[in-house]
Parts: sequence; structure tokens; C-alpha cells
Amino acid sequence: MTTRPKKTGTARKAPDNQTLEHRRLTTQLLQFFYPIHYRIGMELESVMCQGVISRKQAAILWLIHSRAGDHRWMRRKDIETSLSAWFEISNSNVSKLLRELAKPPLNFIDHEESPASGREKVVRLTRRGQNFVDSMTSAAIDYLSNQISHVENDELAWGIDFFALSFRRSVREARLAGASGKIAPPPVTIPGEFERSLPSKK
Repeated sequence: MTTRPKKTGTARKAPDNQTLEHRRLTTQLLQFFYPIHYRIGMELESVMCQGVISRKQAAILWLIHSRAGDHRWMRRKDIETSLSAWFEISNSNVSKLLRELAKPPLNFIDHEESPASGREKVVRLTRRGQNFVDSMTSAAIDYLSNQISHVENDELAWGIDFFALSFRRSVREARLAGASGKIAPPPVTIPGEFERSLPSKK
């Protein structure tokens, strides 16, 4: 007589209704990935580059602008780490991009040895570089304002709250720890699943 081996491990728990609903809604959210990535993300990148720099160079400038501290310097190593997480790029290619940003005709950045360590390089925006980042920001705001001109201000504010809750680490940690409440319900209910994925024609 052959005996069957006993099953080991714990039985898999069936998802509850709240989990199933979360997955259903997340599936709907996924439908917006390619419209956001290509119609908004890549077009916005092109607008911000203004035909002057590459998308990777734009990312470098934005990194320095947004992450440099009060001293305005950013470690080159941190730039390499962030860019390699976003793009398939080697450190030697990052060095090439930095050199191009530092020399004429751009002259957008300065880089030198770190005061804390002679082995480490730090980078900052020049005045010309900061002016270009300001123009990137202005062009981006103009582009986004046109793309979402059909969205009311209270709807836009709710969308900002949603992304803050979704992607800011501190808010995520607070929510998982039970220390963050829910954001207010959206201002309106939109009929149909994806009618707001494209701007309305006026």
C-alpha cells in the first residue's frame, strides 16, 4: 500500500473582498500606464529638453536642481546612482554627459573635488544652468496646463493628493503604520471608465 506524502506549509488564504476590489481598481489604473508614459511623459520630456539637450541630460539637471541641498552641490556618485536606476547607462556614459553639460556651448554645470574628500566629485548648476532649468519648468507647466485644461482646480488638487499618498515614502510608511487617514473623496464621479483619459474637445 502506497501512502501519499503529507503536504507541508500553510494553506494559501483566499483573498478577501477588499483585496479583490483593490486588484480590480488597480487593473483599471493600469490602463492609463501607456497614455501617461507616452502621451504625457515622453512628450513632456521633449518639451523640457527644448531641442537643446538630451533627455538624460535633462534628468541630470533636474536631479541637481531638486536634490542639491542649501550648499547647491550634489555628489556625482548620487547622480550616477539615480541615472542608472532610471536608464540603462554606464558610469562612463554619465561622465560623458556631465562633460558635455559643463563645457561650451552649454556651460550648465560646474564640477570639482569635494571639500570633504579629494576622491569625490561634486556638481552644481551654474547661473546659466539654473536659468535653463527655470525655462524647462516654465515650458513643462505650459504643456501640462494645456493637457489638463479640462480638469477643475479641486479635481487637480485631489489628483495631487492621490499621487502624494501613492509615491511619497513618508506618507506610504505612515499609511502602512495606520497613522495616516484617508484623503477626501474626489470632487465628482466621472461616468464611464476612461472618459477623462483624453482632453475634451472644445
